Amino acid sequence: MKTTIRAACSALGLLGFWIAMDSIAADKAGVDAKTAFARLKTLEGDWKVAGGGAHPDGKVIYKVTAAGSALMEDQFPGTDHAMVSMYHLDGDDLRMTHYCAAGNQPRLKLDREGSTTDVYSFVFDGGTNLNPAKDMHIHSLKITFLDSGKVESDWGCFMDGKACKATKLAMTRQ
Repeated sequence: MKTTIRAACSALGLLGFWIAMDSIAADKAGVDAKTAFARLKTLEGDWKVAGGGAHPDGKVIYKVTAAGSALMEDQFPGTDHAMVSMYHLDGDDLRMTHYCAAGNQPRLKLDREGSTTDVYSFVFDGGTNLNPAKDMHIHSLKITFLDSGKVESDWGCFMDGKACKATKLAMTRQ
């Protein structure tokens, strides 16, 4: 009987170990791009930037387009500082191109390992009309889904190859 109990305890211990290792591996794998994209698409609609941000309009519009394969983020529409970002899947990656008022188009990619369920971190992945060693450009983006239904986006900027002042947009649905 003691041998059977010992064997059962050992089996349960191994089972617990495998479950823990599977959980650690899942955490290490980070956020799935398809899941992140599906959540981003829930932002569809009009959003108000708290305090108007750096712009008097302070509006951001998200629109799902291209038969659901792209999400357009329209920042400050109708102003002289209007910008558009397009999010889309590329295989196992979630990518974003930012069409900046500075006239360049940085590309960012979801850092799956550096992201969590509620915080998506995007990292620089090239661009057009910019020299990343010299030109000012968006170099990172962090989108945070808050418990209150609010969303924050932190736009990291680089200039002369170094981080410069970031822009934070605190948004509520209109």
